[in-house]
Amino acid sequence: MAWSMSFEHDAEHDVVTANFTDCILVTDEDVYRWRSEVEAQFAKFNGRVDLLINLDGLVVRHTAGRTFGKERREVLERNTHRSYRYGGDEMTRIFINTSGAINGAAVNHYPTREAALAALLAERESLRQRGFTPFRSSLQGGKT
Repeated sequence: MAWSMSFEHDAEHDVVTANFTDCILVTDEDVYRWRSEVEAQFAKFNGRVDLLINLDGLVVRHTAGRTFGKERREVLERNTHRSYRYGGDEMTRIFINTSGAINGAAVNHYPTREAALAALLAERESLRQRGFTPFRSSLQGGKT
């Protein structure tokens, strides 16, 4: 299979799910390609979103880890309200955890999409109960 990614809106839960296929990041150039393509995917949504990230199909090698951590944080800060992850190989999860600690990016990793979605929805509900509505999604009621 060839490198690809898709970002799909789940209207029922108002969340975007990112899926990757054979996105293997070995060099800094791979990371910059990943960032460019991820930002192009986000551009479809006209604003910041809640994001579920399926790490299956995204592989970060140690040679790209430091650059990936920095780029990941910047992409998520610019394009998401919150993000939760699931799946992925052990090495990629290690880089996500390490870069989260170093760069101050959320880790929020769960074993399944269902668990990640439940955690995201629980965070939303907790904020709502405290009277805090951090955003109105640009996706609800709009085209995707």
